[in-house]
Amino acid sequence: MTARDVNPAGRNPTVISQSPWADSRFWILQLAVLALALIRLAVTVAFHLDPTSIGVEFSTLAIFVVPVVVVSLNYGLAGGLGTAAWIAVLSIPRFIDASRGGKSSALWAEALQLLVLFGLALLIGQRTSSEARSRDQADASLTARLRAEALYQDIFESNSSPILIVNADGVVIQANRSAERAFRIGSTAGAAGRRLVDVVGAAASAVVLGELVSETVPHDRRQAGLTVAPADDRRDPDAEVGRRIAPVAFEVDGESILYRPTATLVGPLGADRRMQVIFEDVTAETRRHDLLEAYANQVVLGQEEERRRIAQELHDGPLQALIHLCRQIDALDARPDDVTAPSAPLATMRTTVEETVAELRSIARGLRPSILDDLGLVASLNQVVLEAIGRGGLAGEFQVSGTERRLPPDVELTVFRIAQEAVTNVERHASAGRLTVTLDFDEGDLRLRVEDDGIGFARHQVRDSVDGYSLGLPGMHERARLAGGRLVVRSTPGKGTSVEARMPVPPSTPS
Repeated sequence: MTARDVNPAGRNPTVISQSPWADSRFWILQLAVLALALIRLAVTVAFHLDPTSIGVEFSTLAIFVVPVVVVSLNYGLAGGLGTAAWIAVLSIPRFIDASRGGKSSALWAEALQLLVLFGLALLIGQRTSSEARSRDQADASLTARLRAEALYQDIFESNSSPILIVNADGVVIQANRSAERAFRIGSTAGAAGRRLVDVVGAAASAVVLGELVSETVPHDRRQAGLTVAPADDRRDPDAEVGRRIAPVAFEVDGESILYRPTATLVGPLGADRRMQVIFEDVTAETRRHDLLEAYANQVVLGQEEERRRIAQELHDGPLQALIHLCRQIDALDARPDDVTAPSAPLATMRTTVEETVAELRSIARGLRPSILDDLGLVASLNQVVLEAIGRGGLAGEFQVSGTERRLPPDVELTVFRIAQEAVTNVERHASAGRLTVTLDFDEGDLRLRVEDDGIGFARHQVRDSVDGYSLGLPGMHERARLAGGRLVVRSTPGKGTSVEARMPVPPSTPS
């Protein structure tokens, strides 16, 4: 049922609420009044009745009182006074006859009858019009209420969140379609009469009936889905924030869905108390929050691991070489001054220094490749692909389309890190035989695509995992989002993976 289908109490509009002048039935009654007047005139002439006789003299009231009452009851004050006025017009010939015959009693009798008819029309018509106005106002109020109820019902049924209406005994009396699907209750009729605990389970029922509807919680705060500390603790505004209801897990169509219940209590305390419970789907929000937390934690751990690795490499490589160099210098110092001393120790020292410099450069290049700053994104990505190929076991190619140009440093760094992470994932996890990296320069955006022919993965592996391959994806998503772009990952088990990043960049300017 929709709001525009409402017809209050199934009634049609009454004739009282209409203008009498626009109703054909009103004019039929006026013709009936004219017919009565003509019949009276015909009877008087045909039977040579004396107009001054009591029967004929008071025939106006006797004949026309019924039409006036009928019209006044059906058309209110306007219809009744109009009919009385019409009778007065039809009585003009009688006034003329009485005046010509000098019969003042007949004049007064006719005038008195007309006054009575006008009085009846006024009294009955006014009362009828007043009742009609009251009835119209009641119908308008009923229509507004029914429309509001129909609108609420439409919103209730079409809401994507599961909604349950529960009475004071904790029994479900109504459920919308989303609740039927989510809680597998079959139909609204099937939900009626069932306990809340049987519909949503013990955990969610305890949350709703325990925390949300405690009588110590103010109505406005229950409506917000919050619980608060007791009255003596409410002076702390931060206490309420920390007590937000935790999501409750449900199994819907074989997938775990997290709902956060919120409740609104309506009606007086007692048997008529009702509670509307809305289950807000916070699955995506919660999982995104968990992934971001895991990613942030992994970033911190990664930074510590990188510091440990650099310290270890410096200790095991360049530091040991420099210590060895110091010992060689000490050995030279211990020799006597002999111009004929062999130059081999000096050559060995030079080789050690050169190896130390090369190792330090390799460490520095791993932290921040200078080629990215010097030669740009294309050369850096080409080097990433070549290094991946050079490590063996992987064939690859790097393709560039569009007009190559330098981009803002933050964009180049973001795209480089995404490509570096994607290539690393291919090497470590994909078991791929081929890698393809494509960089496409378009007007207004830049597209990076890293594809492999490896084992791929299913979506739940990324969603549920908190380590390894999947944590790199949130990191790439976050990098792309912070730079104003977006990342799309497509993968099918056994058919490889495609990682595509699209970044907005300033269009190229003619040189």
